[in-house]
Amino acid sequence: MTLIRVCAIDELPPGEARRVPTTPSIAVFNVDGEFYATADSCSHDESSLADGYIEGDQVECAFHFAKFCVRTGQVLSPPATRDIATYPIEVNGGIVYVETG
Repeated sequence: MTLIRVCAIDELPPGEARRVPTTPSIAVFNVDGEFYATADSCSHDESSLADGYIEGDQVECAFHFAKFCVRTGQVLSPPATRDIATYPIEVNGGIVYVETG
């Protein structure tokens, strides 16, 4: 298991996201104080989901407006047709970590 430090919990306010520069990149979302991690690239086209529009537990790709659930990675609207990967999150000592392997 590899944990990568994302940020302190107070550095990622509710309703915001942060891109983690891994390969492939990961997006970490704060949904009302709960943290979730998904693949950062939209499954429809190469666009960063961390730069998307966040509403509740959904992120909308800023490029073609496909929507995904950040809790499950499930695609919710076209033009995307494939779910995205999700990653476990660990919060320890006020720091958010994402598990990559």
